[in-house]
Amino acid sequence: MKNGHLDHLHNSNSPWYMSEWWEDRSKKQKGCFYFLLGFLTVVILAAAFYFLFTVEPEICTTPTCVETAMDLLNNIDKNIDPCEDFYRFACGNFQHNARLDGGGSKSVRDLMEEEIQSEVKTILEESIRQDDPKPFNLAKKFYRACMNESAIEVVGLKGIKGIFERIGGWPALEGEKWREEEFDWKNAVVKLREIGVNFEVFFVMSIDQDEQDPTKNIIYIEDPFYSPSEISSDVKAMYLDYMVDIAVYFGVDRNRAKKEQLEVLSFFLQLAKISSEAKQAANGTSHVYNPYSPSELQHEFPSVPWFQFINTILRPSGTLTYDDVISVSQPLYLRKLEEILKITPKRILGNFVVWQTFQHLINYLPSAILDKGYDFLEKVNGIKARKPRWNICIQATEDRLDSVVSAAYVEQYFDDDTRIRVMDVIRNIKIQFKHNLAKLEWLDERTKKMAMEKLLTSVEEIVSYKDMVESIEQQKVYDELIINENEFLKSALDLDYINLNVKFGKFRKRVKDNRLRQSGFVTGLNIVFSPKENILRFPIGIFRGVYYAKDRPQYMNYGVLGSIVAHEISHILIEAEYGSSHAELRSSWSSTSLLNYEEKLQCLAGHYAEFIVPEVNKHLNSSRTRDEDFADLAGTKVSYDTYQNYAWENGAEPRLPGIAYSPNQLFWISSAQHLCSKYSSNTMQKYMDSYQQSPQQFRVNGPLQNLEEFSFDWGCKKGAKMDPIEKCAIW
Repeated sequence: MKNGHLDHLHNSNSPWYMSEWWEDRSKKQKGCFYFLLGFLTVVILAAAFYFLFTVEPEICTTPTCVETAMDLLNNIDKNIDPCEDFYRFACGNFQHNARLDGGGSKSVRDLMEEEIQSEVKTILEESIRQDDPKPFNLAKKFYRACMNESAIEVVGLKGIKGIFERIGGWPALEGEKWREEEFDWKNAVVKLREIGVNFEVFFVMSIDQDEQDPTKNIIYIEDPFYSPSEISSDVKAMYLDYMVDIAVYFGVDRNRAKKEQLEVLSFFLQLAKISSEAKQAANGTSHVYNPYSPSELQHEFPSVPWFQFINTILRPSGTLTYDDVISVSQPLYLRKLEEILKITPKRILGNFVVWQTFQHLINYLPSAILDKGYDFLEKVNGIKARKPRWNICIQATEDRLDSVVSAAYVEQYFDDDTRIRVMDVIRNIKIQFKHNLAKLEWLDERTKKMAMEKLLTSVEEIVSYKDMVESIEQQKVYDELIINENEFLKSALDLDYINLNVKFGKFRKRVKDNRLRQSGFVTGLNIVFSPKENILRFPIGIFRGVYYAKDRPQYMNYGVLGSIVAHEISHILIEAEYGSSHAELRSSWSSTSLLNYEEKLQCLAGHYAEFIVPEVNKHLNSSRTRDEDFADLAGTKVSYDTYQNYAWENGAEPRLPGIAYSPNQLFWISSAQHLCSKYSSNTMQKYMDSYQQSPQQFRVNGPLQNLEEFSFDWGCKKGAKMDPIEKCAIW
């Protein structure tokens, strides 16, 4: 029956038949799907069980991993619950083993700095090679001259007494023979400049970019910031005894020494007082732009013939014109200085200039003089002040030939492979920062866009050996220099004179804010952010030791170096928007974002204000540290997220030998251990009198208490000290 009812029922085009067929098919597919899902779940669980409980995790057994594991175990105190006090857990044994010799402090950072100094010592003690650049050999010879203590003893006080005579003599030493009518402090200062000695006795002269016209440099005149303006009677008595003992050692009659050195000390405290007043008047800011023409400067501060005086200081490296700009950072200081210099007897001024010159040159004098200086410091500070001779000599060499020492250090300790790897870490941190920034709900789109642009246009600068050598060779300033290993003081003054000429030679050149040429930067540990150029400058020292090693798991490197880098990158977003006084955000931040930011800071400040510093039994003054606390939290969070992405893309990393902690847990331990430290109560009190960062234990516990990821990785129960109920949700 083609056209019958039965045919109609079996017609494949019938809607009713189609619906029935599709429903049946869907049930079968769902059944298959759930069967497969269940099967896969069983397989995954079985695989997870197998790998977790039957397959041993891979262990890193390289020498670096073994050393890293030993360092971790030496610092960790397993008796401390990480969910109650993670800092004491990560650093307890370090604190127990650190010896303070009656005071002071000791930290992992200190140990790293000592290691770097030891490495520099090895470089400077290498034999002189004729095929090395001349400046390299000059640095080695100068270091040897410093270490040649027998030659220093032979020269004795002859060299420094000759300097005193050239600047007008030492009134206390010459007694009634001193010629007061022939003394002028300005002539004495100029003579010091010509000799190569620090001449910035009453004020400092420097060369820097004109804030109004960055295409040229100008001269800055600044307060030397003598301090403190007030000292206890005990400290004053100890300092006077030290001053008198030094004068007597030089041959001054003791009674005369007591009278005249007391006058010098009183004059010093006067300068410290006006320095403090000027700083307070400028709201604590040291580098203030107050431009004057030479004529205006002369009119405002008439006691000094400024045009002639500055030209004498610049000679032979530059010349001042009447069209140039001079910025006086602290006009109040200079005005009060004029008044004091007018009424102070020349004899006191002469003694003061000699005393400041002696202080500058003390390390170049016989050991008996140095011992008196160390004795005084140890009495005042209550801690050991003496340093090994080689340590003093490394500092003296770096102060004068820093670019040379830095070049040698880069060549020996920073290869191209390490450079590529650390640049990857920095790049990954910046990428993650971009992702985290995009997800912040408390920044509006306008502010977020501005911050993103600042982040993306920022530049990382890591010095290379080639850059350093080219810079040294271009200067050509050492071509005629001869270092005599038996004449340490003369060699130091010759180098100082050259460096002063280089300094003032920048007057007619455009000089970048290049921290790489500053003493100790390349071999140091401080990353520097230059807001003007939006550049992060990295020292080489931070890519070594506890901070980084290319042949250890990345959870260790991201834990410490990554957190530090991310901390500094957060300053790109914040410092770039702050005024010079860090008192208020610029208008580029919207009012909404600014209010939200302040709310986040207040949350952190309230959180940190609850911390008690055990060394002094006082609460933190969290209002001082809000921005740094914010950066610590951002740095740790962003670096952790970066490592999670790294692990996802590259797979699980091998664990450290003899340590049962997971890679994530080792990340947190690494982020803490570079901050391990121990302070005496006196040193902690001094730190808290002027600190801008929270003490180290709170730089660890503070951020981690506000990160859910930390609590999860360590299995902390809600309400534990490291997992408080209320957290500051920022990043």
